[in-house]
Amino acid sequence: MEETKTIARHLAALAQPDPDARRAALEAVLAAEGLTPTLQTGEGSEKYPRPVQNYLLLPPAGAAYPLLCAHYDAHPGSSGANDNAAAVCILVALAKALPPRGVRAGIAFLDGEESGHGGAKLFEAERGGLELSAVINLDVCGYGDSLAVYCKGGEKKPVAREFCDKKRLAAHGGRTVKFLPESDDKVFSTRAQPVLSVAALPLWDAKYMDALASYGEGILGRPPEFEMIMGQLEVISTMHGAFRDGVQWVQPAAMQRVYDYLLDALTAPPTPKRFGLF
Repeated sequence: MEETKTIARHLAALAQPDPDARRAALEAVLAAEGLTPTLQTGEGSEKYPRPVQNYLLLPPAGAAYPLLCAHYDAHPGSSGANDNAAAVCILVALAKALPPRGVRAGIAFLDGEESGHGGAKLFEAERGGLELSAVINLDVCGYGDSLAVYCKGGEKKPVAREFCDKKRLAAHGGRTVKFLPESDDKVFSTRAQPVLSVAALPLWDAKYMDALASYGEGILGRPPEFEMIMGQLEVISTMHGAFRDGVQWVQPAAMQRVYDYLLDALTAPPTPKRFGLF
């Protein structure tokens, strides 16, 4: 098992408020770990007036595989320690751990999530015929005593079953939820493959996710009560430059929990498909 301190060792280096320094730090971390990514570059936008650049670690062409992704950009002016350097650190650790275990998976460090999902849109625009068995998006994975998994359809498909298995989730202090705040999962949900979002949350925040889902998202948007509840969640203080979005607030144990769960789901024998009514 990875030591907790090992997974978090790059956190301070990646938690940079300056976007260029943050990108340079990611490149330095990948080089230090012996990981050579493929670069994917696209034009910026009015919201993000700089080139969008993704860093991809993809296996050779062949059968469909799961893609694990996390955005490495941060909310303007924030170090983005929990949102989203903690998730980036987890993916770096998985990039080292999966190949020796014979796991065929792709990993993508995506740019521009905080300003319109530019990196995810770039990946989809240049994806071509690449088939993915699932997309697992990590966002806000370094604070809280539980993990939450939100699957947007396809829960019964083979790869998704491993991530939604109740026994596996319970073993890692996790649960499936019916809502998580929007991330790059929004872009990937336009295709048929299962899309799962993974986050670390305080337990009471995780319990509120299903209540938030009940407000829906109709033509008129969500009612004021939705925003009131969101504003009271503890995890909100770890996002978008809020006061807990700093290195000192990130909990290595939370990162370890997410890492262990993902490694377990990716390396476990397939869960038998259940038949019948029960």
